Amino acid sequence: MLAIVAAFKDELSEYLKGGRFRVAYKDGNIRAYESEEFPDVAVLEGGIGKDMAQAATQLAVERYSPKLIVSAGFAAGAKREMETGDVFVCDRLVAIEGPAYLWAQSDVRTAESGRIQEMLDGSGPDGQGYRFAGCLSVPQFVSNASMKAWLGKTFDVSLIDMECYWVNQTAEALRVPCISVRAMLDPVEDAMPAFVGQVVDRRIAKRALKAVTYLSTNPAEAPRLIGLMKQVKVARSALAGFLTTIVAVRNSLATP
Repeated sequence: MLAIVAAFKDELSEYLKGGRFRVAYKDGNIRAYESEEFPDVAVLEGGIGKDMAQAATQLAVERYSPKLIVSAGFAAGAKREMETGDVFVCDRLVAIEGPAYLWAQSDVRTAESGRIQEMLDGSGPDGQGYRFAGCLSVPQFVSNASMKAWLGKTFDVSLIDMECYWVNQTAEALRVPCISVRAMLDPVEDAMPAFVGQVVDRRIAKRALKAVTYLSTNPAEAPRLIGLMKQVKVARSALAGFLTTIVAVRNSLATP
């Protein structure tokens, strides 16, 4: 059994649609998706941040007893020479907590790339389908380009997200192997629109309302939002392709 844990359905919507996954179980804000076509795969949508990531991972283990957990989602870039849609497997996980002015202390988790490749069962065409990178999990949304660059340099990471460290930590505590896969959404030089951090929840109507409100006072940002929608599509497709490969490879190895 393989369990995929993500913050938002939007990140995995292409994969869910392709596999005909449907909501099979709800527990508070957490949703579990199952598919008749892929009975050995469950997808858990937990929400943003540490607490949600830990709760979704805990539920994944209790309900499905997976042999592998994949933390999957989007990430921001923290170093240059990375493009939207690039796929990364995290071999170094770093976490920081508290307000931004205290972002000096960190907790680091490392995993040997060879061990990760073993868990992937050879998924991905060796360096073409993905790259290894360090990822920093932060407690709040980071939209500023200069802040992303500072985080990358200070903590020696290439990616920034809000969940993968905590999924990995929880899975390890429950004795389940875990890998973290991230598709690049916004490269380090991209400054995200300020309102994006306020609308990362699953209520589409609320997000749409905030977007309209934001555009009414910032009409010049319309091209940037259109560009962001295109970036989301690219990152979503890349992530779906990689997850499809992981599942296909593992299923082929499981077939006698």
